[in-house]
Amino acid sequence: MRALACALSLLACLSTPAHALEPLPDSALAKVAGRDGMSFNLSNFAMAGNAELRYYAPGGGSLGIGNLAASRSDNPDAPFADPYRLDIVPGGPGRADIISIAFPENAAGREIWQVAYDFGVTANGIDVKGGSVMLKDLVVYGGGMQWSTPAAGDAFGLATRIELGSLTLAPNGRAAAGEALVLSNVKIGAASADGTAPTAPWRIADVTSQAGIFNARTDDAGKSSLHIGIGWPDAGQAAPSGTLQIGNISFRGDAGANVDLGSARIGSIQLQYLDVKFRQ
Repeated sequence: MRALACALSLLACLSTPAHALEPLPDSALAKVAGRDGMSFNLSNFAMAGNAELRYYAPGGGSLGIGNLAASRSDNPDAPFADPYRLDIVPGGPGRADIISIAFPENAAGREIWQVAYDFGVTANGIDVKGGSVMLKDLVVYGGGMQWSTPAAGDAFGLATRIELGSLTLAPNGRAAAGEALVLSNVKIGAASADGTAPTAPWRIADVTSQAGIFNARTDDAGKSSLHIGIGWPDAGQAAPSGTLQIGNISFRGDAGANVDLGSARIGSIQLQYLDVKFRQ
């Protein structure tokens, strides 16, 4: 009898006609607050090409970055266990939602990047090839980025802790020989009380308390500029402290002779306000 009752109940459910889809009013859509986010990884990531990203000023000058090559080695013990995380989080009362990307924690330091790109500037009819930038053995430990639209305009947040085997600025390209400025064993992160190597990300900008700005502006005189900045921290708050540590600074000459300047360290850095404009 129980089996027969279950079968009759199932037939009754199947015979019930499905309701047609109905549009939701704006009031109902406004109550939707799904913010589960997603995770993704860049296992065995590698890219290279001659594409170029160029900013053109209205007056004719430009700044370009191209010939990007980037690759990442992975943790072979857990290649997918430490992903990037993309979330949409509330921005607080009266604020827009925040897009948040959290970088992998990379606690073992086995996710390592190799990056190189060329840059150049054109102005007044002159095309200047700036050379190449090469980042060797770049390790990123946690941190992340934020984007939102506060009342003052588009804004971003940034927190980072990195260790870099070497940063090379080579005016003549990526050849092994040639002149170059090389910064070795670079560490950036939150400042520690005892001045040792950083162990946590440095929050350089925050969309809710000290927003970063990246946009193009036109002043009252009609002159445009590329604008990068970080606003003042909220009243009663201090900007987070970071540290920059460089193991060695050296200049490499054409003949292979190097001039080593030794190490450099800034124990505590606070960016209270930053305003940079690139004009023609």
